[in-house]
Amino acid sequence: MDFSEQHKQANALGTVGVSVVRYEIEADASFHVPYEGDHPAVREQFPNGFFPSIGSGLAFKGARPDGALEFFCVTDRGPNGDGPEVPALTGQGTMGSKIFPAPGFTPSIGTLKVEGGRAWLESLTPILVADGMRSSGLPMPHGSVGSSAEIPLFNTLAFDPDSKAGFHEGGVDTEAIAYDRKRNKIWLADEYGPFLLMVDPATGLVEQRYGPGTGLPPVMALRRANRGMEGMTLDPHSDRIHAFLQSPLSDGKAHSAATGQAEKVERYARFTRWIEFDPNTGTTVAMYAYPIDPTDYAHGRTGNAKLGDLVALGEGKFIVIEQGEGAAESMINKLMLVEIAGATDISSLSSELEKSSMSGGSGNGANWSDIVPIKKTELLDLNALGWVAEKAEGLALVDENTLAMTNDNDFGMKTRVVDAEGEVRHADVTTFVADASGAIVSGAEPGEAVRVGRVDEKERALSLWLLRFERPLMQY
Repeated sequence: MDFSEQHKQANALGTVGVSVVRYEIEADASFHVPYEGDHPAVREQFPNGFFPSIGSGLAFKGARPDGALEFFCVTDRGPNGDGPEVPALTGQGTMGSKIFPAPGFTPSIGTLKVEGGRAWLESLTPILVADGMRSSGLPMPHGSVGSSAEIPLFNTLAFDPDSKAGFHEGGVDTEAIAYDRKRNKIWLADEYGPFLLMVDPATGLVEQRYGPGTGLPPVMALRRANRGMEGMTLDPHSDRIHAFLQSPLSDGKAHSAATGQAEKVERYARFTRWIEFDPNTGTTVAMYAYPIDPTDYAHGRTGNAKLGDLVALGEGKFIVIEQGEGAAESMINKLMLVEIAGATDISSLSSELEKSSMSGGSGNGANWSDIVPIKKTELLDLNALGWVAEKAEGLALVDENTLAMTNDNDFGMKTRVVDAEGEVRHADVTTFVADASGAIVSGAEPGEAVRVGRVDEKERALSLWLLRFERPLMQY
């Protein structure tokens, strides 16, 4: 490998030297995801469909005799974009929505090859939730374990349960991947549940699914919608899986010492939950608190943190992608060195612990001041290396000195608000309200419409970075 781009950063760990090689991942047109709607402007922007976004998770498969590197990778639930508030299924009030321009998409496991200055997608294996039954990226039925509290929309802003974009019992939103060499299995973290999935790599068939109350702690059912299980790794030294929720869990409101009033738990709790799972017994054996400093994030809200992925180094050490909207209201993307030794096992503690972390007091047997959280130290500021993508989501350990990292480019698309002339206005479509017919009744200016379009240029590329550190990562 030719690591020609050299960087040094000084932090609490000393001087961290790292060399970087950057690749833009290539994919044959046969892997592109067809647009299934009928809007001419969308077809014009995506004539070959949506580029396959396989950077949500990354796992090192191995090196070939010729020196080529192979990785497993995984998509998330597929092309989707924010939608407006729409009439709730109960008939009372409204709910959030997501637009699925390719509702027939099947989340898939890919193989990625790096050789000769190139990185490209070699294959995709659809994930099967049962023999002969493909998974879907569409939301799970409303009210079920794994429901994302979203209404799926397809070709208009009106929900049609008989359209291609209905609810789907086989819905998965895969966000992390690990290669289990011992069992010759793939493990996936599914954000919908949250769930852990054990998959046959040859067929893509889900052989085991563990969820809240069935192998995973029941408290994880309180995960914030769309902020479920995000990072996951298998530590081959201990044969344990480690995984975490992307952001603090959700459970109503509690008093916040920071603001002096009641605030949403998901916005102000000072930690997110990290589990240690034994694949031999199918049970969670420990749970820890990954601390989030409110001063690092916009408006002092820990809910603005969005953890990415993690890898195990051994002996209780890990590397974690920590990111989100920072205090300066711009994205921060960092690698953190994490150690779980000495951290308190919080398995028996309910969401009262989150509330205690907000208030500074104690309640119902939970006292944040008694908890020793996971230790974390900044290893690398990715933005200082030139990382510009919002979502660093795949992380893999190549060797004792080298990490590989990918971004999630959201299939190159996002929801756009356009005026009558087709010009894009930067507006938050989630603040709009549409009626049952799909007509926007609040939030938009006259003549404006909502449709999917291309993401900003800096987010469009699907990237793979190889980061080689001057010394073994275990020595930091």
